[in-house]
Amino acid sequence: MQIKVPDMSCKHCVSRITAALEALEGVDGVSVDLENKTVEITGAIPIESVKKAVKGAGYTVE
Repeated sequence: MQIKVPDMSCKHCVSRITAALEALEGVDGVSVDLENKTVEITGAIPIESVKKAVKGAGYTVE
């Protein structure tokens, strides 16, 4: 799945979001495109869990 994180602006943001998502059970991989402000998540995980993890790291999800 792919999500948009509009307030992601630096490598620190990428690190925080990646760590938050990789900590979730069922996530196989996380790929972040800082330029386009998108995050690709692979694995068997509900979108709501992804959104909650990103919001918990301090970012918004579109």
